[in-house]
Amino acid sequence: MKVIDFLQVRYFKKKMLLLVIVLGMMTVLVQCASVSQRWPENERRTEDRMFLLQQEIGKGLGSGELTLDASQEFVVKLDNLRRDYTVLRERKTTQEEWAPLLTKLEDMEKEVKVVLAYPSRIDETKLEDRMIVLQRRLDDGMLIGRLRRVQGRDFQLRLDDIRREFLQRIKDRPLTTEEKGETSSRLDLLESDVNNAL
Repeated sequence: MKVIDFLQVRYFKKKMLLLVIVLGMMTVLVQCASVSQRWPENERRTEDRMFLLQQEIGKGLGSGELTLDASQEFVVKLDNLRRDYTVLRERKTTQEEWAPLLTKLEDMEKEVKVVLAYPSRIDETKLEDRMIVLQRRLDDGMLIGRLRRVQGRDFQLRLDDIRREFLQRIKDRPLTTEEKGETSSRLDLLESDVNNAL
């Protein structure tokens, strides 16, 4: 009987000791997460992600998938993230203080991927720029009298027709290669006629 009681007490003591050890370890782990300290894993991972994001922006700009304005906007956002990162890196922080930065970085990565997933509209912008320049030349030519009114009106109607068709095509989707070529050749012909008239 004494042996059984002794074994039960010993078993109970082992359970209590195990419970105390588990609770102690849990306390240490909770304190590690909530106490300010350095987080080298977060630092490395964040640095790597920002570097890759900068490379994606550069590749997108180089390949024409990003416009200059869009890439500059992303670079400004990335610089703001770098500032926040530097502040966190230079002091001891809690894990929770890293969460907003990591969330912003993840959101920006998604935003860049979405923009890069869409076909480039740079060619469309170039076509629009050509139309604007041609419109200015027509206006200037009619204003200073180098183009006759009838001739200027004819050129204006042709340009309006090209512009209307172009805007109708890009309303819901990017231009196809054939449509870009057709619009570009129509603009070339109109530019040539305007140059000859001026």
